Amino acid sequence: MINHLVIMKAKNIFAILFILVLSGCDSSSGDKKITIINSGTTKMAVVDDVNGNRKEYSYDSNYEIEKKETEISIKNKSDYSEKFIEGLKKLGEEKITLSDNLLILNDRDTIYFPETPKINRRITLTGKKDNLAIAVTVKRFNYTTIDYKIEITEFGKSNHTQKGKADIASGFYLGDESDESEKTGVSYFVTEFSDLRESDCYTYIRLGYEKETGPYLLGKIIKNCNGKLSDIDLDNFPALLEK
Repeated sequence: MINHLVIMKAKNIFAILFILVLSGCDSSSGDKKITIINSGTTKMAVVDDVNGNRKEYSYDSNYEIEKKETEISIKNKSDYSEKFIEGLKKLGEEKITLSDNLLILNDRDTIYFPETPKINRRITLTGKKDNLAIAVTVKRFNYTTIDYKIEITEFGKSNHTQKGKADIASGFYLGDESDESEKTGVSYFVTEFSDLRESDCYTYIRLGYEKETGPYLLGKIIKNCNGKLSDIDLDNFPALLEK
C-alpha cells in the first residue's frame, strides 16, 4: 500500500518525509531496512522489517513549495546595520518595513525602535568594584548600532581595551530586556547591544534609565575574552553610571 503525502511550505520536504517514515513504523517490528527511491518527480521510501512486512511512502515533488524569504522594505539603509537587516530575514515574518524609527510587521503592527541612548550623543559610563574599574564610552549613530570603547583596569595588575560596533537584536520587539537597580531593587528597561566575534568572544552592553537613581544613564556589560582579566557578567560587577 502506498501512502501519498503532500507536505506544503516545508524547507526540506524529503527530510520531513523521512522523519514521518521512521515515526510511523511500528516500534515492535524490530530492525528495519529503509530504501530511498527517486523516479522523476516522485520520491519513495520503502521500509522492510524483519518479519517481511513492507511499507511504502511516496510524494510528488511537484507539490514542493519552498518557504518564502521575508520581504523587507527599507526607506534608508544607512539607518540600520547590515547585520540587523540580515537577522530580520530569519524571523519568519512575511513582510517587514523599516522607515525611520519604525519597524512595521506585515503592514499591520508598528513598533518603535528603542530611544536609549540618543542618536549622535557620546556618553561615558564608569564603575568600580574593589581593584577593578570599568569605563564604557558609546555613541549611537543610527537606529540599530553603537560605536563603543570598553576599558577595564585592575589596578596594579593588568588592563584590557576593546573597541567595536554593537547592534540591537533583530528580534528586539519580541520581548523587553530589564536589569535591577542595586540601589533601589527596582527593575528598569534596558536596550541591549551585542558584538559577537570569533572564538566565542562576546560583548553585551545594556543601557537604561531608572528614575530613582536620577536622570543619568545606567549601564551593565556582559563580556569575556578580556585578556588576563576575568569575565564580566550581570552579577559580578555593579551598574556603570553616566559621568
